[in-house]
Amino acid sequence: MRRITPFLILFATAAILLGCNSLRKIEANAYPIGYTELNNYYATTVDESKPQRLILNTQAEFDAHFGAAAVMGRNGEPTRVDFRRQFVLAVVLPPTNRNTTVVPGEILVTDREIIFNYRVNKQERLSYKIMPFTAVAIDKPATDTQMEIIFNQVN
Repeated sequence: MRRITPFLILFATAAILLGCNSLRKIEANAYPIGYTELNNYYATTVDESKPQRLILNTQAEFDAHFGAAAVMGRNGEPTRVDFRRQFVLAVVLPPTNRNTTVVPGEILVTDREIIFNYRVNKQERLSYKIMPFTAVAIDKPATDTQMEIIFNQVN
Protein backbone atom coordinates (compact mmCIF):
# COMPACT_ATOMS: atom_id res chain seq x y z
CA MET A 1 0.00 0.00 0.00
CA ARG A 2 2.83 2.41 0.78
CA ARG A 3 4.20 1.95 -2.74
CA ILE A 4 0.85 2.71 -4.36
CA THR A 5 0.21 5.96 -2.45
CA PRO A 6 3.04 8.00 -4.04
CA PHE A 7 1.90 6.89 -7.49
CA LEU A 8 -1.68 7.93 -6.75
CA ILE A 9 -0.51 11.33 -5.53
CA LEU A 10 1.68 11.75 -8.60
CA PHE A 11 -1.19 10.73 -10.91
CA ALA A 12 -3.65 13.12 -9.22
CA THR A 13 -1.17 16.00 -9.41
CA ALA A 14 -0.48 15.31 -13.09
CA ALA A 15 -4.22 15.21 -13.87
CA ILE A 16 -4.77 18.56 -12.16
CA LEU A 17 -1.83 20.17 -13.95
CA LEU A 18 -2.89 18.82 -17.34
CA GLY A 19 -6.45 20.07 -16.77
CA CYS A 20 -5.18 23.57 -15.92
CA ASN A 21 -2.80 23.48 -18.87
CA SER A 22 -5.57 22.57 -21.34
CA LEU A 23 -7.75 25.41 -19.99
CA ARG A 24 -4.84 27.81 -20.48
CA LYS A 25 -4.52 26.64 -24.10
CA ILE A 26 -8.22 27.27 -24.69
CA GLU A 27 -8.00 30.70 -23.02
CA ALA A 28 -5.00 31.61 -25.22
CA ASN A 29 -7.21 31.27 -28.32
CA ALA A 30 -10.28 32.90 -26.78
CA TYR A 31 -11.59 36.44 -26.85
CA PRO A 32 -13.74 38.22 -24.25
CA ILE A 33 -17.42 38.91 -24.80
CA GLY A 34 -19.85 41.17 -23.01
CA TYR A 35 -22.52 40.01 -20.62
CA THR A 36 -25.28 41.41 -18.45
CA GLU A 37 -25.16 40.58 -14.75
CA LEU A 38 -28.63 39.73 -13.48
CA ASN A 39 -29.71 41.75 -10.44
CA ASN A 40 -32.62 41.56 -8.01
CA TYR A 41 -33.17 37.80 -8.12
CA TYR A 42 -32.89 35.13 -5.44
CA ALA A 43 -32.01 31.47 -5.89
CA THR A 44 -34.82 29.02 -5.15
CA THR A 45 -33.09 25.69 -5.76
CA VAL A 46 -30.95 24.21 -3.03
CA ASP A 47 -28.28 21.54 -3.31
CA GLU A 48 -26.70 21.20 0.12
CA SER A 49 -23.76 19.15 -1.14
CA LYS A 50 -22.15 21.02 -4.04
CA PRO A 51 -22.27 24.17 -6.15
CA GLN A 52 -24.71 24.18 -9.04
CA ARG A 53 -23.50 25.36 -12.42
CA LEU A 54 -26.52 26.13 -14.57
CA ILE A 55 -27.10 26.77 -18.26
CA LEU A 56 -30.63 28.12 -18.70
CA ASN A 57 -32.11 28.50 -22.18
CA THR A 58 -35.77 29.25 -21.47
CA GLN A 59 -37.85 31.38 -19.12
CA ALA A 60 -39.37 28.22 -17.62
CA GLU A 61 -35.92 26.82 -16.78
CA PHE A 62 -34.91 30.17 -15.30
CA ASP A 63 -38.10 30.44 -13.21
CA ALA A 64 -37.48 26.94 -11.81
CA HIS A 65 -34.20 28.15 -10.25
CA PHE A 66 -34.71 31.87 -9.53
CA GLY A 67 -37.37 34.21 -8.24
CA ALA A 68 -37.71 37.95 -8.80
CA ALA A 69 -36.85 40.15 -5.83
CA ALA A 70 -38.07 43.61 -6.79
CA VAL A 71 -36.90 46.27 -4.38
CA MET A 72 -37.91 49.87 -3.82
CA GLY A 73 -36.05 52.73 -5.41
CA ARG A 74 -34.02 53.31 -8.52
CA ASN A 75 -33.06 50.19 -10.47
CA GLY A 76 -35.31 48.07 -8.24
CA GLU A 77 -36.70 45.93 -11.04
CA PRO A 78 -35.10 42.56 -11.81
CA THR A 79 -32.86 42.53 -14.88
CA ARG A 80 -34.82 41.33 -17.91
CA VAL A 81 -33.60 38.44 -20.08
CA ASP A 82 -34.71 37.98 -23.69
CA PHE A 83 -34.46 34.19 -24.09
CA ARG A 84 -34.99 34.47 -27.86
CA ARG A 85 -31.58 36.20 -28.10
CA GLN A 86 -29.86 35.29 -24.83
CA PHE A 87 -29.22 32.47 -22.41
CA VAL A 88 -28.17 32.50 -18.76
CA LEU A 89 -25.11 31.06 -17.04
CA ALA A 90 -25.39 30.81 -13.26
CA VAL A 91 -23.42 29.51 -10.30
CA VAL A 92 -25.40 28.77 -7.12
CA LEU A 93 -23.47 27.81 -3.99
CA PRO A 94 -24.86 25.70 -1.13
CA PRO A 95 -26.37 27.62 1.79
CA THR A 96 -23.76 29.05 4.14
CA ASN A 97 -23.58 31.15 7.30
CA ARG A 98 -20.61 33.10 5.90
CA ASN A 99 -21.08 36.42 4.11
CA THR A 100 -20.21 35.08 0.65
CA THR A 101 -20.40 36.70 -2.77
CA VAL A 102 -19.99 35.13 -6.19
CA VAL A 103 -18.58 37.66 -8.63
CA PRO A 104 -18.67 37.10 -12.38
CA GLY A 105 -15.39 37.70 -14.16
CA GLU A 106 -14.38 37.68 -17.78
CA ILE A 107 -16.31 35.46 -20.19
CA LEU A 108 -14.15 34.11 -22.99
CA VAL A 109 -15.26 32.47 -26.24
CA THR A 110 -13.60 30.29 -28.87
CA ASP A 111 -15.17 28.52 -31.84
CA ARG A 112 -16.33 25.68 -29.59
CA GLU A 113 -16.09 26.80 -25.95
CA ILE A 114 -17.43 29.46 -23.62
CA ILE A 115 -15.40 29.96 -20.44
CA PHE A 116 -17.27 31.60 -17.55
CA ASN A 117 -14.73 32.83 -15.01
CA TYR A 118 -16.05 33.69 -11.56
CA ARG A 119 -14.66 34.42 -8.11
CA VAL A 120 -16.00 33.40 -4.68
CA ASN A 121 -15.33 35.83 -1.84
CA LYS A 122 -15.95 34.54 1.70
CA GLN A 123 -16.05 36.94 4.61
CA GLU A 124 -17.30 37.03 8.21
CA ARG A 125 -19.78 34.66 9.83
CA LEU A 126 -23.46 35.55 9.89
CA SER A 127 -26.22 34.64 12.34
CA TYR A 128 -28.31 33.27 9.47
CA LYS A 129 -27.78 31.34 6.23
CA ILE A 130 -27.64 32.72 2.70
CA MET A 131 -27.48 31.06 -0.71
CA PRO A 132 -24.82 32.94 -2.70
CA PHE A 133 -25.09 32.98 -6.48
CA THR A 134 -24.30 34.88 -9.61
CA ALA A 135 -26.13 34.82 -12.92
CA VAL A 136 -25.28 36.47 -16.23
CA ALA A 137 -27.06 36.72 -19.57
CA ILE A 138 -25.03 36.41 -22.75
CA ASP A 139 -26.05 36.51 -26.38
CA LYS A 140 -26.68 33.20 -28.09
CA PRO A 141 -24.12 32.23 -30.74
CA ALA A 142 -25.00 33.27 -34.29
CA THR A 143 -24.68 29.69 -35.52
CA ASP A 144 -26.24 26.50 -34.20
CA THR A 145 -22.90 24.95 -33.28
CA GLN A 146 -22.74 23.09 -29.99
CA MET A 147 -20.67 25.08 -27.51
CA GLU A 148 -18.99 23.52 -24.49
CA ILE A 149 -19.55 25.66 -21.39
CA ILE A 150 -16.63 25.70 -18.94
CA PHE A 151 -17.25 27.13 -15.47
CA ASN A 152 -13.91 28.26 -14.04
CA GLN A 153 -13.54 29.43 -10.44
CA VAL A 154 -10.54 31.75 -10.25
CA ASN A 155 -8.73 32.73 -7.08
